[in-house]
Amino acid sequence: MKNGFKTYQVTQVMGMSQVDLILTVYKGTIAYLEQAAGHFRNRQIAEGKTAGEKARRCLVHLYTTLDMEKGEAIALHLGKLYAYMIEEIDVAVAGANCEPLNNIIRLLHTIQEGWNGLKSQTSAESTADAASRPAAVAPPDNAGRLAITA
Repeated sequence: MKNGFKTYQVTQVMGMSQVDLILTVYKGTIAYLEQAAGHFRNRQIAEGKTAGEKARRCLVHLYTTLDMEKGEAIALHLGKLYAYMIEEIDVAVAGANCEPLNNIIRLLHTIQEGWNGLKSQTSAESTADAASRPAAVAPPDNAGRLAITA
């Protein structure tokens, strides 16, 4: 059963758009940060550090997959922001402090809204493109038959 679920997950990810993949990583990062903050509040330091490290890995992934050529200035600014967040996670985890994690969560929610806006814009553009293309026309019933007229 576990292999079937793993296959489902891989298939689901393979069919996602780039924006959907990024949004999925954001969602996971936020969830790990919320877990870490909750663990630190409850004095569960080891669990908080584990969740914080998972969030850190997500941000490192986002950072290392930035396309500086295509993204230009936006990618550069996101890279600086990701680097800042990674450093803040390190500080928060070292001190078992949830406040820096809450700040990062707020930042990620703001950036996530931008990605959601881009997704909506992209969806609207592709819908408009599809509407402007002529609809496919079904061939007539006698298609493929040779018509002989006298």
